[in-house]
Amino acid sequence: MSSPTGTSLPSALPQSSLTHSASQSASSPQHTTTLTEDPHAKIRRNIRDYVMEDLNRDMIMTTVVCLHAAVARRSYGNERRFLCPPPRVLVEGLAWQMKRQVLTMSVVSEHGENLCEHAEPLDNNMTSTFKVLYISGEARTKSVHLSLKISEPSNVDSDPGHTWATFNSAPILAIAKPSTTTSKMSTWIVSGKPVSLFHRIHSQTVSTRYMTMDHGTLSASKDAWSAFSMHIVPPATDTPSTGHLHPITHGCSIILTDTCSGISSPVLIVRKVSKGTVCQNDGNPVNQMEKIALQRVNSDGTRCYLSTPRLAFARREDNMHLSATGSSEQGESYALSFQPPHTRYQVENGVQIEVDDLDDHLCWTIVGISKLQYTFFDARALNDSPPHMPITPFPTLSTSPAYCEISNTLELAGNFSYADSTTGERLLLDIYIGSLGPLPARTHQIEGVTGTTVAIVQMPSIGEVIRVLEKDTLKAAEGSSLPLLFIRPTDSVGYRMGPTMGLLRQALRVL
Repeated sequence: MSSPTGTSLPSALPQSSLTHSASQSASSPQHTTTLTEDPHAKIRRNIRDYVMEDLNRDMIMTTVVCLHAAVARRSYGNERRFLCPPPRVLVEGLAWQMKRQVLTMSVVSEHGENLCEHAEPLDNNMTSTFKVLYISGEARTKSVHLSLKISEPSNVDSDPGHTWATFNSAPILAIAKPSTTTSKMSTWIVSGKPVSLFHRIHSQTVSTRYMTMDHGTLSASKDAWSAFSMHIVPPATDTPSTGHLHPITHGCSIILTDTCSGISSPVLIVRKVSKGTVCQNDGNPVNQMEKIALQRVNSDGTRCYLSTPRLAFARREDNMHLSATGSSEQGESYALSFQPPHTRYQVENGVQIEVDDLDDHLCWTIVGISKLQYTFFDARALNDSPPHMPITPFPTLSTSPAYCEISNTLELAGNFSYADSTTGERLLLDIYIGSLGPLPARTHQIEGVTGTTVAIVQMPSIGEVIRVLEKDTLKAAEGSSLPLLFIRPTDSVGYRMGPTMGLLRQALRVL
Protein backbone atom coordinates (compact mmCIF):
# COMPACT_ATOMS: atom_id res chain seq x y z
CA MET A 1 0.00 0.00 0.00
CA SER A 2 1.17 3.51 -0.58
CA SER A 3 0.32 7.03 0.41
CA PRO A 4 -1.32 9.61 -1.80
CA THR A 5 0.77 10.24 -4.89
CA GLY A 6 3.83 12.38 -4.46
CA THR A 7 4.37 12.29 -0.68
CA SER A 8 7.09 10.74 1.40
CA LEU A 9 8.51 11.32 4.85
CA PRO A 10 12.19 12.03 5.38
CA SER A 11 14.25 8.92 5.98
CA ALA A 12 13.61 7.63 9.48
CA LEU A 13 16.56 7.59 11.84
CA PRO A 14 17.90 4.44 13.51
CA GLN A 15 15.84 2.86 16.26
CA SER A 16 17.83 4.56 19.00
CA SER A 17 16.63 7.99 17.78
CA LEU A 18 13.03 7.07 16.92
CA THR A 19 10.82 7.44 19.98
CA HIS A 20 7.17 6.60 20.49
CA SER A 21 5.74 9.99 21.39
CA ALA A 22 2.68 8.50 23.11
CA SER A 23 4.88 7.38 25.99
CA GLN A 24 6.04 10.97 26.48
CA SER A 25 2.73 12.72 26.02
CA ALA A 26 1.90 12.88 29.72
CA SER A 27 4.99 14.98 30.41
CA SER A 28 4.74 17.30 27.40
CA PRO A 29 3.13 20.75 27.81
CA GLN A 30 0.44 19.92 25.29
CA HIS A 31 -0.75 16.97 27.36
CA THR A 32 -0.63 18.30 30.94
CA THR A 33 -3.31 16.47 32.91
CA THR A 34 -4.32 15.19 36.32
CA LEU A 35 -3.78 11.63 37.48
CA THR A 36 -7.46 10.81 36.95
CA GLU A 37 -7.88 12.46 33.55
CA ASP A 38 -7.13 10.64 30.31
CA PRO A 39 -5.26 13.15 28.08
CA HIS A 40 -6.49 11.35 24.96
CA ALA A 41 -10.15 11.11 25.97
CA LYS A 42 -11.19 14.14 23.90
CA ILE A 43 -9.41 12.83 20.82
CA ARG A 44 -11.11 9.44 21.18
CA ARG A 45 -14.47 11.16 21.66
CA ASN A 46 -13.97 13.32 18.57
CA ILE A 47 -13.01 10.28 16.51
CA ARG A 48 -16.19 8.52 17.66
CA ASP A 49 -18.40 11.58 17.11
CA TYR A 50 -17.04 12.79 13.78
CA VAL A 51 -14.87 10.17 12.09
CA MET A 52 -16.71 6.98 13.01
CA GLU A 53 -20.29 8.29 13.35
CA ASP A 54 -20.71 8.50 9.59
CA LEU A 55 -17.81 7.54 7.35
CA ASN A 56 -19.33 9.60 4.53
CA ARG A 57 -19.70 12.77 6.57
CA ASP A 58 -16.25 13.32 8.09
CA MET A 59 -17.16 16.66 9.67
CA ILE A 60 -13.65 17.39 10.94
CA MET A 61 -11.89 16.11 7.83
CA THR A 62 -10.27 18.42 5.29
CA THR A 63 -9.45 17.04 1.85
CA VAL A 64 -7.28 18.80 -0.73
CA VAL A 65 -7.79 17.54 -4.30
CA CYS A 66 -5.87 18.68 -7.37
CA LEU A 67 -6.73 17.51 -10.89
CA HIS A 68 -4.11 18.13 -13.57
CA ALA A 69 -2.98 16.87 -16.96
CA ALA A 70 -0.65 13.87 -16.99
CA VAL A 71 1.20 15.28 -20.02
CA ALA A 72 2.19 18.85 -20.95
CA ARG A 73 3.96 20.50 -23.87
CA ARG A 74 7.11 22.57 -23.48
CA SER A 75 7.17 26.25 -24.41
CA TYR A 76 9.91 27.69 -26.61
CA GLY A 77 11.14 31.25 -27.07
CA ASN A 78 8.52 33.83 -26.17
CA GLU A 79 5.56 31.47 -26.49
CA ARG A 80 3.62 30.30 -23.45
CA ARG A 81 1.98 26.91 -23.81
CA PHE A 82 -0.05 26.92 -20.62
CA LEU A 83 -0.79 23.62 -18.91
CA CYS A 84 -4.00 22.41 -20.51
CA PRO A 85 -6.40 21.87 -18.92
CA PRO A 86 -5.28 24.24 -16.16
CA PRO A 87 -4.64 22.52 -12.80
CA ARG A 88 -7.68 22.84 -10.55
CA VAL A 89 -7.61 22.60 -6.75
CA LEU A 90 -10.69 21.81 -4.66
CA VAL A 91 -10.73 22.00 -0.86
CA GLU A 92 -13.43 20.12 1.03
CA GLY A 93 -13.88 20.93 4.71
CA LEU A 94 -13.39 24.04 6.81
CA ALA A 95 -10.20 23.33 8.74
CA TRP A 96 -8.16 26.33 9.86
CA GLN A 97 -10.20 28.94 8.00
CA MET A 98 -9.22 27.59 4.58
CA LYS A 99 -11.09 30.35 2.75
CA ARG A 100 -8.45 32.86 3.90
CA GLN A 101 -5.45 30.76 2.92
CA VAL A 102 -3.22 31.51 -0.07
CA LEU A 103 -2.54 28.71 -2.56
CA THR A 104 0.70 28.82 -4.55
CA MET A 105 1.46 26.31 -7.29
CA SER A 106 4.87 25.77 -8.86
CA VAL A 107 6.08 23.76 -11.84
CA VAL A 108 9.23 21.94 -10.68
CA SER A 109 11.66 20.16 -13.00
CA GLU A 110 13.02 16.67 -12.39
CA HIS A 111 16.21 18.37 -11.15
CA GLY A 112 14.32 20.42 -8.55
CA GLU A 113 14.39 23.71 -10.49
CA ASN A 114 11.37 25.98 -10.04
CA LEU A 115 10.29 26.73 -13.63
CA CYS A 116 7.13 28.73 -12.99
CA GLU A 117 5.06 29.81 -9.99
CA HIS A 118 1.68 31.43 -9.47
CA ALA A 119 -0.59 32.19 -6.49
CA GLU A 120 -4.38 32.06 -6.44
CA PRO A 121 -7.01 32.51 -3.70
CA LEU A 122 -9.87 30.11 -3.13
CA ASP A 123 -13.17 31.25 -4.65
CA ASN A 124 -16.61 30.93 -3.07
CA ASN A 125 -16.77 27.30 -4.18
CA MET A 126 -13.46 26.56 -2.42
CA THR A 127 -11.69 26.01 -5.73
CA SER A 128 -8.66 27.57 -7.41
CA THR A 129 -7.65 27.27 -11.05
CA PHE A 130 -4.07 27.98 -12.14
CA LYS A 131 -4.27 29.18 -15.74
CA VAL A 132 -0.83 30.65 -16.44
CA LEU A 133 1.54 27.80 -15.53
CA TYR A 134 3.82 26.51 -18.29
CA ILE A 135 7.03 24.53 -18.91
CA SER A 136 9.88 26.57 -20.37
CA GLY A 137 11.64 24.83 -23.26
CA GLU A 138 15.07 25.91 -22.06
CA ALA A 139 14.78 23.54 -19.12
CA ARG A 140 14.99 20.49 -21.42
CA THR A 141 13.37 18.49 -18.67
CA LYS A 142 11.69 15.20 -19.50
CA SER A 143 9.23 15.44 -16.64
CA VAL A 144 7.99 17.92 -14.08
CA HIS A 145 5.74 17.83 -11.06
CA LEU A 146 3.42 20.36 -9.46
CA SER A 147 4.11 21.63 -5.96
CA LEU A 148 1.12 23.12 -4.14
CA LYS A 149 1.80 25.25 -1.06
CA ILE A 150 -0.87 26.44 1.37
CA SER A 151 0.07 29.50 3.41
CA GLU A 152 -1.47 31.97 5.78
CA PRO A 153 -2.04 35.43 4.27
CA SER A 154 0.89 37.81 4.67
CA ASN A 155 0.51 40.84 6.91
CA VAL A 156 3.18 42.84 5.09
CA ASP A 157 4.32 42.78 1.48
CA SER A 158 7.89 41.76 2.29
CA ASP A 159 6.97 38.98 4.74
CA PRO A 160 5.39 35.90 3.14
CA GLY A 161 2.79 34.07 5.18
CA HIS A 162 3.56 30.91 7.12
CA THR A 163 3.47 27.87 4.80
CA TRP A 164 1.92 24.97 6.69
CA ALA A 165 1.42 22.42 3.90
CA THR A 166 3.25 21.45 0.70
CA PHE A 167 1.76 18.79 -1.58
CA ASN A 168 3.57 17.30 -4.58
CA SER A 169 1.88 15.74 -7.59
CA ALA A 170 2.83 12.68 -9.59
CA PRO A 171 5.34 13.28 -12.43
CA ILE A 172 3.98 15.03 -15.53
CA LEU A 173 5.52 13.95 -18.83
CA ALA A 174 6.96 16.96 -20.71
CA ILE A 175 6.85 16.62 -24.50
CA ALA A 176 7.77 18.83 -27.46
CA LYS A 177 4.82 17.65 -29.56
CA PRO A 178 2.26 14.83 -29.53
CA SER A 179 3.63 11.41 -30.44
CA THR A 180 2.80 10.05 -33.88
CA THR A 181 4.04 6.54 -33.04
CA THR A 182 2.41 3.77 -31.03
CA SER A 183 5.54 2.26 -29.51
CA LYS A 184 5.42 4.18 -26.22
CA MET A 185 2.88 2.56 -23.94
CA SER A 186 3.38 5.38 -21.42
CA THR A 187 1.65 7.80 -23.81
CA TRP A 188 -1.41 5.64 -24.55
CA ILE A 189 -4.90 6.65 -23.47
CA VAL A 190 -6.25 3.74 -21.41
CA SER A 191 -9.87 2.77 -20.83
CA GLY A 192 -11.24 3.50 -17.38
CA LYS A 193 -8.71 6.26 -16.68
CA PRO A 194 -9.83 9.91 -16.47
CA VAL A 195 -9.23 12.20 -19.44
CA SER A 196 -9.93 15.79 -20.44
CA LEU A 197 -10.96 16.96 -23.91
CA PHE A 198 -10.61 20.45 -25.34
CA HIS A 199 -10.25 22.27 -28.64
CA ARG A 200 -9.35 25.70 -29.94
CA ILE A 201 -9.85 27.64 -33.17
CA HIS A 202 -6.73 28.25 -35.30
CA SER A 203 -4.53 27.16 -32.36
CA GLN A 204 -5.32 30.38 -30.47
CA THR A 205 -5.16 29.99 -26.69
CA VAL A 206 -7.95 32.51 -26.09
CA SER A 207 -10.36 30.35 -28.12
CA THR A 208 -9.79 27.21 -26.02
CA ARG A 209 -13.00 25.48 -25.00
CA TYR A 210 -13.09 22.57 -22.55
CA MET A 211 -15.60 19.74 -22.45
CA THR A 212 -17.51 19.82 -19.19
CA MET A 213 -20.70 18.48 -17.63
CA ASP A 214 -23.06 21.36 -16.88
CA HIS A 215 -26.37 20.51 -15.19
CA GLY A 216 -26.31 17.01 -16.64
CA THR A 217 -25.52 18.14 -20.19
CA LEU A 218 -22.28 17.73 -22.12
CA SER A 219 -21.14 21.30 -22.67
CA ALA A 220 -18.17 23.46 -23.65
CA SER A 221 -16.74 26.23 -21.48
CA LYS A 222 -13.73 28.51 -21.62
CA ASP A 223 -13.24 28.30 -17.84
CA ALA A 224 -14.67 25.08 -16.40
CA TRP A 225 -13.56 21.58 -17.36
CA SER A 226 -14.50 18.08 -16.26
CA ALA A 227 -12.63 14.81 -16.00
CA PHE A 228 -14.28 11.94 -17.89
CA SER A 229 -13.58 8.24 -17.70
CA MET A 230 -13.54 6.63 -21.14
CA HIS A 231 -14.79 3.04 -21.32
CA ILE A 232 -14.70 0.77 -24.36
CA VAL A 233 -18.06 -0.58 -25.55
CA PRO A 234 -17.71 -4.10 -27.00
CA PRO A 235 -19.31 -4.72 -30.42
CA ALA A 236 -23.06 -5.49 -30.52
CA THR A 237 -23.70 -3.97 -27.08
CA ASP A 238 -24.41 -0.60 -25.51
CA THR A 239 -22.84 -1.57 -22.17
CA PRO A 240 -19.29 -0.32 -21.49
CA SER A 241 -16.65 -2.81 -20.40
CA THR A 242 -15.22 -1.78 -17.02
CA GLY A 243 -13.45 -4.94 -15.88
CA HIS A 244 -10.07 -4.51 -17.59
CA LEU A 245 -7.76 -1.70 -18.65
CA HIS A 246 -7.16 -1.63 -22.39
CA PRO A 247 -5.75 1.06 -24.68
CA ILE A 248 -8.32 3.17 -26.49
CA THR A 249 -7.82 2.54 -30.22
CA HIS A 250 -8.90 4.39 -33.34
CA GLY A 251 -12.26 3.08 -34.51
CA CYS A 252 -13.41 1.67 -31.17
CA SER A 253 -16.74 2.56 -29.57
CA ILE A 254 -16.62 4.28 -26.20
CA ILE A 255 -18.76 5.97 -23.57
CA LEU A 256 -17.65 9.10 -21.69
CA THR A 257 -18.67 9.21 -18.01
CA ASP A 258 -18.31 12.33 -15.88
CA THR A 259 -16.24 11.30 -12.85
CA CYS A 260 -18.19 13.62 -10.52
CA SER A 261 -21.83 13.14 -11.50
CA GLY A 262 -21.61 9.69 -13.09
CA ILE A 263 -23.64 10.91 -16.09
CA SER A 264 -22.61 9.24 -19.35
CA SER A 265 -22.62 10.18 -23.01
CA PRO A 266 -24.21 8.14 -25.79
CA VAL A 267 -22.00 5.59 -27.54
CA LEU A 268 -19.34 7.37 -29.61
CA ILE A 269 -16.75 6.16 -32.11
CA VAL A 270 -13.18 7.44 -31.72
CA ARG A 271 -11.70 8.67 -35.01
CA LYS A 272 -8.17 9.85 -35.68
CA VAL A 273 -7.85 13.33 -37.21
CA SER A 274 -4.86 14.47 -39.27
CA LYS A 275 -4.71 17.96 -40.79
CA GLY A 276 -8.46 18.36 -40.42
CA THR A 277 -9.34 15.07 -42.14
CA VAL A 278 -10.75 11.94 -40.51
CA CYS A 279 -8.31 9.07 -41.10
CA GLN A 280 -9.22 5.52 -41.98
CA ASN A 281 -9.21 3.11 -39.04
CA ASP A 282 -5.74 1.79 -38.28
CA GLY A 283 -6.56 0.13 -34.95
CA ASN A 284 -3.60 1.82 -33.27
CA PRO A 285 -3.81 3.19 -29.71
CA VAL A 286 -4.79 6.81 -29.11
CA ASN A 287 -1.85 8.85 -27.79
CA GLN A 288 -1.72 11.66 -25.26
CA MET A 289 -2.38 15.14 -26.73
CA GLU A 290 -3.61 13.60 -29.99
CA LYS A 291 -6.42 15.13 -32.03
CA ILE A 292 -9.49 12.94 -32.33
CA ALA A 293 -13.12 13.23 -33.38
CA LEU A 294 -16.08 11.63 -31.62
CA GLN A 295 -18.40 10.22 -34.26
CA ARG A 296 -22.00 9.05 -34.26
CA VAL A 297 -23.42 7.02 -37.15
CA ASN A 298 -27.11 7.70 -37.70
CA SER A 299 -29.67 5.04 -38.60
CA ASP A 300 -29.56 6.14 -42.26
CA GLY A 301 -25.78 5.66 -42.37
CA THR A 302 -24.88 9.36 -42.30
CA ARG A 303 -22.08 10.49 -40.01
CA CYS A 304 -21.97 13.37 -37.55
CA TYR A 305 -19.47 14.52 -34.93
CA LEU A 306 -19.68 15.87 -31.37
CA SER A 307 -18.92 19.58 -31.55
CA THR A 308 -19.10 22.93 -29.83
CA PRO A 309 -21.58 25.34 -31.45
CA ARG A 310 -20.00 28.20 -33.38
CA LEU A 311 -21.79 30.63 -31.06
CA ALA A 312 -19.26 29.72 -28.36
CA PHE A 313 -16.50 31.28 -30.49
CA ALA A 314 -18.49 33.99 -32.28
CA ARG A 315 -17.76 36.91 -29.95
CA ARG A 316 -14.26 36.32 -28.70
CA GLU A 317 -13.63 40.07 -28.64
CA ASP A 318 -16.22 40.36 -25.86
CA ASN A 319 -14.41 37.87 -23.65
CA MET A 320 -11.90 39.09 -21.15
CA HIS A 321 -8.49 37.85 -22.27
CA LEU A 322 -6.17 36.19 -19.80
CA SER A 323 -4.47 38.81 -17.69
CA ALA A 324 -1.15 38.68 -15.93
CA THR A 325 -2.87 37.22 -12.88
CA GLY A 326 -4.44 34.41 -14.86
CA SER A 327 -7.98 35.44 -13.98
CA SER A 328 -10.78 35.78 -16.50
CA GLU A 329 -14.42 36.62 -16.57
CA GLN A 330 -16.66 33.68 -15.79
CA GLY A 331 -17.71 32.45 -19.22
CA GLU A 332 -20.89 30.78 -20.32
CA SER A 333 -21.17 27.11 -21.18
CA TYR A 334 -22.68 25.88 -24.43
CA ALA A 335 -24.40 22.52 -24.89
CA LEU A 336 -22.55 20.24 -27.29
CA SER A 337 -24.33 18.95 -30.37
CA PHE A 338 -23.69 16.65 -33.34
CA GLN A 339 -22.83 18.32 -36.62
CA PRO A 340 -22.20 16.85 -40.08
CA PRO A 341 -18.72 17.05 -41.68
CA HIS A 342 -17.66 18.46 -45.02
CA THR A 343 -17.53 15.42 -47.30
CA ARG A 344 -15.47 14.94 -50.45
CA TYR A 345 -14.14 12.10 -52.56
CA GLN A 346 -10.55 11.09 -53.11
CA VAL A 347 -8.82 8.17 -54.79
CA GLU A 348 -6.73 5.77 -52.71
CA ASN A 349 -5.11 2.70 -54.28
CA GLY A 350 -7.24 3.19 -57.37
CA VAL A 351 -10.48 3.26 -55.37
CA GLN A 352 -12.64 6.32 -54.91
CA ILE A 353 -13.62 6.79 -51.26
CA GLU A 354 -15.59 9.38 -49.34
CA VAL A 355 -13.68 11.26 -46.62
CA ASP A 356 -14.79 13.67 -43.90
CA ASP A 357 -13.15 17.06 -43.41
CA LEU A 358 -13.71 18.67 -40.01
CA ASP A 359 -13.52 22.24 -38.75
CA ASP A 360 -11.59 22.89 -35.53
CA HIS A 361 -14.71 22.91 -33.36
CA LEU A 362 -15.42 19.27 -34.33
CA CYS A 363 -11.93 18.06 -33.33
CA TRP A 364 -10.82 17.39 -29.75
CA THR A 365 -7.41 17.14 -28.14
CA ILE A 366 -7.35 14.37 -25.53
CA VAL A 367 -5.07 14.16 -22.49
CA GLY A 368 -5.00 11.92 -19.43
CA ILE A 369 -5.77 13.39 -16.00
CA SER A 370 -3.92 12.70 -12.75
CA LYS A 371 -5.28 13.29 -9.28
CA LEU A 372 -3.52 14.51 -6.15
CA GLN A 373 -5.55 13.96 -2.97
CA TYR A 374 -4.69 14.34 0.72
CA THR A 375 -6.96 14.14 3.78
CA PHE A 376 -6.12 15.45 7.24
CA PHE A 377 -8.02 16.64 10.32
CA ASP A 378 -7.78 18.39 13.66
CA ALA A 379 -8.40 15.66 16.24
CA ARG A 380 -9.36 18.36 18.76
CA ALA A 381 -12.24 19.37 16.43
CA LEU A 382 -11.32 23.05 16.94
CA ASN A 383 -10.16 24.01 13.43
CA ASP A 384 -9.35 27.44 14.83
CA SER A 385 -5.96 28.21 13.28
CA PRO A 386 -3.33 26.60 11.03
CA PRO A 387 -0.74 24.50 12.88
CA HIS A 388 2.59 26.02 13.79
CA MET A 389 4.42 23.00 12.37
CA PRO A 390 3.89 22.00 8.72
CA ILE A 391 1.54 19.05 8.35
CA THR A 392 3.53 17.64 5.43
CA PRO A 393 5.05 15.32 4.46
CA PHE A 394 2.26 12.84 5.13
CA PRO A 395 2.86 9.42 6.70
CA THR A 396 3.13 6.52 4.26
CA LEU A 397 2.71 2.77 4.33
CA SER A 398 4.91 0.71 2.03
CA THR A 399 3.02 -2.57 2.56
CA SER A 400 -0.39 -3.69 3.78
CA PRO A 401 -0.81 -3.93 7.57
CA ALA A 402 -0.05 -7.49 8.71
CA TYR A 403 -1.87 -8.92 11.74
CA CYS A 404 -0.26 -11.63 13.91
CA GLU A 405 -2.96 -13.63 15.67
CA ILE A 406 -0.57 -15.32 18.12
CA SER A 407 0.86 -12.09 19.59
CA ASN A 408 -2.21 -9.94 18.78
CA THR A 409 -0.01 -7.34 17.10
CA LEU A 410 -0.24 -5.34 13.90
CA GLU A 411 2.90 -4.82 11.82
CA LEU A 412 3.18 -1.54 9.92
CA ALA A 413 6.02 -0.73 7.52
CA GLY A 414 6.63 2.73 6.11
CA ASN A 415 7.36 6.27 7.25
CA PHE A 416 5.20 7.57 10.08
CA SER A 417 7.47 9.74 12.19
CA TYR A 418 7.88 13.49 12.59
CA ALA A 419 10.66 15.79 13.78
CA ASP A 420 10.29 17.46 17.16
CA SER A 421 10.23 21.22 16.54
CA THR A 422 12.59 21.90 19.46
CA THR A 423 15.09 19.04 19.51
CA GLY A 424 14.79 17.68 15.97
CA GLU A 425 14.39 14.19 17.45
CA ARG A 426 12.40 11.71 15.35
CA LEU A 427 9.20 10.74 17.14
CA LEU A 428 6.58 8.20 16.21
CA LEU A 429 3.10 9.50 15.43
CA ASP A 430 0.38 8.23 17.76
CA ILE A 431 -1.37 5.23 16.20
CA TYR A 432 -5.13 4.75 16.45
CA ILE A 433 -7.41 2.01 15.14
CA GLY A 434 -10.70 3.88 14.99
CA SER A 435 -11.17 5.38 18.45
CA LEU A 436 -8.83 2.81 20.01
CA GLY A 437 -5.57 4.50 20.89
CA PRO A 438 -2.97 5.68 21.19
CA LEU A 439 -1.70 2.12 20.91
CA PRO A 440 1.73 1.12 22.28
CA ALA A 441 4.30 0.26 19.61
CA ARG A 442 7.95 -0.67 19.30
CA THR A 443 9.99 0.11 16.20
CA HIS A 444 13.00 -1.17 14.30
CA GLN A 445 14.68 -0.55 10.96
CA ILE A 446 14.83 -3.01 8.06
CA GLU A 447 18.46 -3.80 7.43
CA GLY A 448 19.60 -2.50 4.06
CA VAL A 449 16.37 -0.55 3.43
CA THR A 450 16.69 3.21 3.80
CA GLY A 451 13.81 5.32 5.03
CA THR A 452 11.50 2.50 6.12
CA THR A 453 10.51 1.90 9.73
CA VAL A 454 8.69 -1.17 11.01
CA ALA A 455 6.31 -0.63 13.92
CA ILE A 456 4.91 -3.56 15.91
CA VAL A 457 1.64 -2.24 17.32
CA GLN A 458 0.11 -3.98 20.34
CA MET A 459 -3.58 -4.39 19.57
CA PRO A 460 -6.45 -4.34 22.08
CA SER A 461 -8.24 -7.60 22.69
CA ILE A 462 -10.36 -8.91 19.83
CA GLY A 463 -13.42 -8.46 22.02
CA GLU A 464 -12.64 -4.76 22.47
CA VAL A 465 -12.15 -4.30 18.71
CA ILE A 466 -15.50 -5.97 17.99
CA ARG A 467 -17.19 -3.83 20.64
CA VAL A 468 -15.86 -0.63 19.06
CA LEU A 469 -16.82 -1.86 15.59
CA GLU A 470 -20.40 -2.43 16.71
CA LYS A 471 -20.61 0.79 18.73
CA ASP A 472 -18.75 3.31 16.58
CA THR A 473 -19.63 2.26 13.05
CA LEU A 474 -23.15 2.70 11.71
CA LYS A 475 -22.46 0.24 8.90
CA ALA A 476 -20.78 -2.47 10.97
CA ALA A 477 -23.43 -5.00 9.97
CA GLU A 478 -22.68 -4.28 6.31
CA GLY A 479 -18.97 -5.05 6.63
CA SER A 480 -17.49 -1.66 7.55
CA SER A 481 -14.28 -1.53 9.51
CA LEU A 482 -12.06 0.75 11.56
CA PRO A 483 -9.78 3.26 9.82
CA LEU A 484 -6.09 3.43 10.58
CA LEU A 485 -5.26 6.89 11.94
CA PHE A 486 -1.97 8.63 12.71
CA ILE A 487 -2.14 11.64 15.07
CA ARG A 488 0.68 14.06 15.88
CA PRO A 489 0.53 14.44 19.68
CA THR A 490 2.05 17.94 19.81
CA ASP A 491 -0.91 19.61 18.07
CA SER A 492 -3.39 16.77 17.33
CA VAL A 493 -3.04 16.97 13.54
CA GLY A 494 -4.51 13.71 12.26
CA TYR A 495 -3.94 11.67 9.12
CA ARG A 496 -6.46 9.14 7.93
CA MET A 497 -5.08 6.49 5.64
CA GLY A 498 -7.18 5.74 2.56
CA PRO A 499 -9.98 3.15 2.60
CA THR A 500 -7.70 0.44 1.18
CA MET A 501 -5.15 0.91 3.92
CA GLY A 502 -7.57 1.79 6.69
CA LEU A 503 -10.03 -1.09 6.53
CA LEU A 504 -8.53 -3.68 8.84
CA ARG A 505 -11.43 -6.05 9.44
CA GLN A 506 -10.05 -8.71 7.12
CA ALA A 507 -6.53 -8.41 8.55
CA LEU A 508 -7.85 -8.78 12.09
CA ARG A 509 -9.95 -11.84 11.19
CA VAL A 510 -12.68 -10.81 13.57
CA LEU A 511 -15.51 -12.10 11.43
